[in-house]
Amino acid sequence: MWSLTSTLRPAPPELMTVVVAARDLAPGTTITSGDLATATVPAQLLARDAGTDPATVLGRRVVVPLLAGDPVLVRHLLTASLLAGYGPGTVAAPLRLADESALAVLRPGDLVDVIAASSVGSVGSSGDRAAVVAARVRVLLTGSTASSGGGMLSAQTTGAPPSVVLATTSAQALEIARAAVGSRLSVVLRAE
Repeated sequence: MWSLTSTLRPAPPELMTVVVAARDLAPGTTITSGDLATATVPAQLLARDAGTDPATVLGRRVVVPLLAGDPVLVRHLLTASLLAGYGPGTVAAPLRLADESALAVLRPGDLVDVIAASSVGSVGSSGDRAAVVAARVRVLLTGSTASSGGGMLSAQTTGAPPSVVLATTSAQALEIARAAVGSRLSVVLRAE
């Protein structure tokens, strides 16, 4: 007996070529041709910001860890689109940290609170103050993230205070800037 289900076969998926990491790439890596390969994937699995031409990502810096075989997405690269996905009104706010050791634990994508601490009198006096000036903000870059390939350098290289770039609202960026005038700024990691 003839069956409709036995004669209908799904159409083969449309395949697209996508740029992938040929090896593990650490944040801050400037992409060279040896870092890239291509793979063929079904079009419906392809992210809108996936690179399809290796030439469009050469020379760009990676801002998140990529494992060998991971598609290279525009949002993984240091570009104006770094804020894509964070929503309207999000800005990139640079921050100089009081404590360089914070860079050892911070990674792009981490969720942090920014704390401003100031002292009116001697350390430990009743004039000491600390307050959260920006809560639940994402780390975009750290000094160590971008230390290879130019751009923002690590404090060890330049002698400058350690730095981090955060995804904040304009109001949070303003509060951070105000606090930076008379306070020591630090960050604490938050749980998701």
